[in-house]
Order: sequence, then structure tokens, then C-alpha cells
Amino acid sequence: MSRSRPESQMGRIVVAAIDFGTTCTGYAYFLRRDQGTRIADINTDQAWLGSSEMGLQAPTTVLMDPEKRFHSFGFEAESKYKTLTLKNEHTHWYYFRHFKMKLHHEKDLNRDMMLADADGKKMKALLIFMEAIKYVKKHLLKKLKDGLREDVNLREIKWVITVPAIWRNSAKQFMREAASRAGIPNDQLTLALEPESAAIFCKELALNRVGGVDGVFLRAFDPGEKYIVVDCGGGTVDTTGHEVLPDGKLKELHAATGGPWGGQLVNEAFEMFIEKMVTKPVLDKFARDCTSDWIELQKDFEKKKRQYAPNMDDMDLNFPVDLEPMFKEAKKYDLHERLLEKDFKKNVELVKHSLILKPAIMEKLFEPAIKEITQHIENLLKKKELRSVSTLLLVGGFSESPTVSGALRKHFEKLRVIAPGNGSVAILKGAVMFGNDSNVIAARVSPYSYGVHTRKYFDPSTHPANRKRVIKGRAAVADNVFDKHIEYGEHVYVGGKSRERKYVVSNRHNPFVYWNVYHSEKREPMFCDEPGCVYLGKLEITIPENLREERVILMLSMTCRGTELEATAIATDFDIECAAKFDFLQDDVSNISDDVFESIS
Repeated sequence: MSRSRPESQMGRIVVAAIDFGTTCTGYAYFLRRDQGTRIADINTDQAWLGSSEMGLQAPTTVLMDPEKRFHSFGFEAESKYKTLTLKNEHTHWYYFRHFKMKLHHEKDLNRDMMLADADGKKMKALLIFMEAIKYVKKHLLKKLKDGLREDVNLREIKWVITVPAIWRNSAKQFMREAASRAGIPNDQLTLALEPESAAIFCKELALNRVGGVDGVFLRAFDPGEKYIVVDCGGGTVDTTGHEVLPDGKLKELHAATGGPWGGQLVNEAFEMFIEKMVTKPVLDKFARDCTSDWIELQKDFEKKKRQYAPNMDDMDLNFPVDLEPMFKEAKKYDLHERLLEKDFKKNVELVKHSLILKPAIMEKLFEPAIKEITQHIENLLKKKELRSVSTLLLVGGFSESPTVSGALRKHFEKLRVIAPGNGSVAILKGAVMFGNDSNVIAARVSPYSYGVHTRKYFDPSTHPANRKRVIKGRAAVADNVFDKHIEYGEHVYVGGKSRERKYVVSNRHNPFVYWNVYHSEKREPMFCDEPGCVYLGKLEITIPENLREERVILMLSMTCRGTELEATAIATDFDIECAAKFDFLQDDVSNISDDVFESIS
């Protein structure tokens, strides 16, 4: 019989992590009964995560019914959609795959952003992300309850969701708002950076000498050692550089960088190859009329791609029965004849219903991703702060490909290249550890200079004459000034205090004060409209109702000591903290009113 625990029984705390990936999604949880619980007690839920071919994870796939209501997620969604396509009943359903990458590619993220499904039909992205997180959350809670044989106190759960380190602030906020709508309270949610999570897990493996780690692995995490984490996921490749401090904590040496060079890039190369082989009109017709077969071919390639190694012979795929006659009908000659042409001869064969890809073609499919990854790492190693790096730590599902790890070992033969195995699980378990102790990362490097749009008293020795403005007869000011709070490349220490800036809020009839927030890759940007400055969104400060003074002095500080940008505001004359909230999902740059605020620092 299920029973609830009393509120006073707070010694048991659950950390629940969701690895929301481009290709696959999984979760892990940690039940802390005391401070001595070991890493091995972190439970990766293999019961629902699927087959070993998928890395013990379920596809990040959402199926919505014709009324735009959630139907299913993961393998269940794929199975249902396949059945619908076989009966030609799928056209009014909404089938979403690989949609996480939308948050990386979309330049101007907002709450009304739309996602296109497999047929091009659109729904609100926030709804799709919310339903996916809600499903995983529900599944995790049921697993917890079944394992504990008692109800879980929801307020005892610390939730962690992994995100790529190279994501913008708007993408992180989008994920946070989707989680909030899925029933995960903001104050119980932490976003963990994927490469950081993997590094935390690998460090703990080494320090505790578990998991059969060898001497090379151990040396990589000795105090003073420096390494680069290469997180190769389905969508993106993230890289961060760390130094192991004497107390075992990690210090970031270089801000996260990377790009869209994950496993999906190989899949896209394969789809372009098939398109070239049968021509675009034929493939478009096949994908539209034989949707299930097209999806099965993509899934078959995904499975074989993960296993492919350079020393293997041919790779064979199940070739759809209807594609060959469809090609012949459209082009008036046989597909076998097409494969005798220069671009395909000796590289690909069609034997009965098997498409055989030769090693030369497989190398070409992997080449764009591997080239981008190796070039990016080479550029990183030239940077001053990373020149003494001795180790590359490969994690993420794409790093499990023997082709990827083998290419990186060969290219960077002078470095230790460590792939701990099952790299996606490393991220998941590391995210749980981060949720249990976020202070394991001692310092991060700011990827930009962050600041707010404001005015400063005009200084003719600093400000150009065309920036001078006189507002309502008051002292001359310089307008559109970038008032810097965090500097590009600055080490931001966890728990440390960022610089404070003092502002005056005048003519205060509105309970809210808004700043436009910008970032720049320059260390000393002067104006918000100069080249390189990018508008991020709004910072909203709430002035308490009991402060009715016409002018209020605010002390504002901004920091990125966590994985997200934060701000605090203090009304200094009254020592009252004012609520401060960023909104990076607004794409409109509003003008600052003449008498709302002015900087006096």
C-alpha cells in the first residue's frame, strides 16, 4: 500500500536529471539518504530507456493527435506513427523529431515560435517541448514511487535538465519555461551544461577509482591537469577547457564553444546522398507517399552509423521496396543503371532489397562532421589558456562512434584522448552529481561582455559629440551607452560577488524599471548600437510599493556564476532588495523613456 512521508522527514532528497537530447532522451535519479552515498547508487533507468542500440535511451519524438493534443512520446510515438502511415491515416497527425536543434538554429527565439512536423504542419514549439518534458517527468515520478513503494514529496525533488553549453540565454530560458509549464517549479530546477556534467562524472570516476578506470584516466584528473571536454551529441558539439584545482574542483579555462556538427550532420549527408542517387523529385514523392518506409530507412542508417568503424567492410541497409520502381517510373530507366554512373560506381550497390555502401562513401558521409570537430579543437589548442592541455575527454552519444573517436585519436596523437564509454550516460549521471553539488565547478569564463542600455553624464573627453543630449533642461548626457557588468573572458567565481553599478530611477510612477540587455565580444564596448553588440532581451526590476520616493537609487549587479545569467538589485537608501528578472524571449527593442533612469557611476 502506498503511503506518504511526513513533511518533517526531509533527510531523503531526490535529484532527478533529464538529458533532453536531439536524438534521444533519458533520465537518471539519485536518492540521498545520507552524505556517504556512492556514485554507484545513482540509478539510470534502463527499464524504459530502450535497447542497447539506442544507448539505453528513447527517441526524442513527440506525436500529437489531429486535435493538437498530446498522444505519445519516444518508441510509442514512433510505433503509432508508423501504423498511421501504413494505413495512410497520418496526414492530420503531428509528428515531431529532432526538434531540439530549433533552439540552436533559430536566431530570434520567442514564446510564439512555431515548429514544423514531418509533413510541414506547424504547432507552437513551447507546447511540444512542454509535452515532452511532462511525459519524462511523469515517467520518472512513477518509477520513483514504484521503487520506493511510497509517494514522493514533490518539494524534495531537485530537478536538473541538461543543455548544450553553447546555447544562448534565450534558448536556456525557453527550456526553463517549457519545464515550468510541465510542472517543474523554477525554484527546484537547475540547468546543467552537458560537457560540464560529463567532466564531473569522469572526475568522480577517477577520484573514486571505480568503473575500471586505468592509470591514463586517473592522471587526467590530477590537480593541475588541464583538459578539453569534447561533447559530441546528436545535434551539437560543445567544447570546454578545464583545470583541476588542488581541492578537486574544476575551473573553466575557456568559455564554451562549438557548433552544429553532431551525429545529425552525418544523417543529413546520408539523406543528401540518397537524394542525389534517386533525384530530389523522386525522394520528395517517396517521403510523402511512403512516409513509413522513409522513416525506417533513416532509422536503419542511424543504427548502422553508430556501429560503423573504418576497418569494417561494406555497410548494408534495408532498401525500401517501392523506391526502385518509383525511380524507374519517373526517370524511365532502371536504378541499377543509375548506380553504374561515375558518382556511384564502385561506391554503392543495390542487391535485391539491400543498399550496400562501400567504405569510401561512409568516409565521405562522416567527413564534414569530423573535419569541423578537428579544426575547431585545433583552433582551441592555439589559444594561450589552452596550450598546456594534455587530454581530450570525448563524451556524448556521437563520441561512441568508432569512426569519430578513431579519427580524433589519429589526428591528435600527441594528446591523451580518453573516451570513457557510453558517453551519453556520463552526461546524465554527471548532471545528477551537479544537481547534488553545483559548487564542483569553481569558476566559469564569461563568453561575452554583458551590460545594459543606459545614459551617463556626458564626458567630452570620452563621448563623441553626436552622442550628447540635454533632457528637459537637465545636465547633458550620453545616450545609448553600454554599461558593462561582466567582461568578456572574465573568470566568474561561484559564490563570488560581481561588480555593482549604481543607478538613479527618476519620475517613478511605474512600479517596474526596464533595461535593454546587450552582449558583445569586445572587452570594452562603449555604445549599444556599435558593431558586435547584440540585443538579448529585457531586465525587469520591481520597485516595492512602499517606496514612493520620486527618485530611488538602485545598486544593480549582474553575474553568470551559475549556468544562467542572474541579476540582483538593492534600493540602497532603504536596504531593500528588489525583484530582478531577465526576459530573453522578447524580440522587441523598446526605447528608454527620457526620465526613467540614468547611470551615475
